[in-house]
Amino acid sequence: MATLANVVSVAGNNAGDSFCAVLSTGHVDCWGENVHGELGSGTTTNSDVPVAAVGISKATAVTSGSDGDGFCAVLSTGHVDCWGDGGLGGLGDGTTTNSDVPVAVKNISTATVVTSGNDGDGFCAVLSTGHVDCWGYNAYGELGNGTTTNSDVPVAVRTIGHAKAVMGGRYNFCALLSTGHVDCWGYNGDGELGNGTTTNSDVPVAVQTVGNAKALIGNGGGNFCAVLSTGDVDCWGYNGDGQLGNGTAMDSDVPMAAIGISTAIAVSGGGLDVCALLSTSHVDCWGYNYYGELGNGTTTSSGSDVPVAVKNISTATSVTDGLYGACAVLSTGHVDCWGYNRYGELGNGTTTNSDVPVAVHVIGNAAAVIAGLHDFCALLSTGHVDCWGYNAYGELGNGTTANSDVPVAVLAVS
Repeated sequence: MATLANVVSVAGNNAGDSFCAVLSTGHVDCWGENVHGELGSGTTTNSDVPVAAVGISKATAVTSGSDGDGFCAVLSTGHVDCWGDGGLGGLGDGTTTNSDVPVAVKNISTATVVTSGNDGDGFCAVLSTGHVDCWGYNAYGELGNGTTTNSDVPVAVRTIGHAKAVMGGRYNFCALLSTGHVDCWGYNGDGELGNGTTTNSDVPVAVQTVGNAKALIGNGGGNFCAVLSTGDVDCWGYNGDGQLGNGTAMDSDVPMAAIGISTAIAVSGGGLDVCALLSTSHVDCWGYNYYGELGNGTTTSSGSDVPVAVKNISTATSVTDGLYGACAVLSTGHVDCWGYNRYGELGNGTTTNSDVPVAVHVIGNAAAVIAGLHDFCALLSTGHVDCWGYNAYGELGNGTTANSDVPVAVLAVS
């Protein structure tokens, strides 16, 4: 059988068991778990090979829902289509019903990007005007519209008018503004709104002291980090495993500098740890380290509350942090991974955890790596996709449900 080709991007989620790929044709193909209709194929039957999301032909990007139980696609028209779990209004179509085919999000026609939170069922879209509209779950004010009432149609986030990007956290969102400032809204029990309080807010509040951010991540562990124009990284929120990188394990409701980081160009957050790609092409990580997910040759249940260098990585072009491990794409196109490996998610032919990077077998032309729950997929420079790791729902897309500790090619739609 032919392999999936002409892929321009892939979306997954480190809480989910399915992937979707945007093709150069504008179509979207998905594979893996499908209990909520998250493959968009018109059924709720899992698929171990890609199936076409019905009616999608103009997609420019796709993003996974917070629990991997749905997807949304941004179309070249500026509209957004979503499919899968709609139980709390997460499809934005005016219902609270799941849909196994894509449905149009109401009243969105100028979207440039869509993102989801790390918990709850909701999405936010950045519009071409710089405004932000959100829909779905809202118990903590994560829709930012001054209420805590769920909404099955998009509502405008108050006061935001020049957003560049929005990142989802644990029942909250933060917007990176064109000014370099960051505004956040929603749950704030661990200080993840960064405004000096631990009080939830149903409208955006300004993150203190951050005025020159150029990139932003949200972390399922309950914190946010911003890469600053200086190369520093500031983090705020939950810190029980040292994921703020500031030398303590105390939560912070204001941004704290990750110690020793001054040349960061990107950050990636998994569950309870953070990794930074440096301008030197090295990678530093901090936080939880029970399975070796910091890649520094140690495994400590208490993790590291300061950044540590990932061993033997000096030519990284990107880093992707999964739930309990990470992978780096190297300038050679090879991929190195480290951390948890019970299901073969390090791709090195074993199921033994590794606290230092190991080479993923076979891959020599990777353009990007995407994390699933206990698996990874690599988008290759050829437009093909290889995946490895857990496969009980067919999320490796190779026509089987057998785990694989080496990469396997995702097959084409039959």
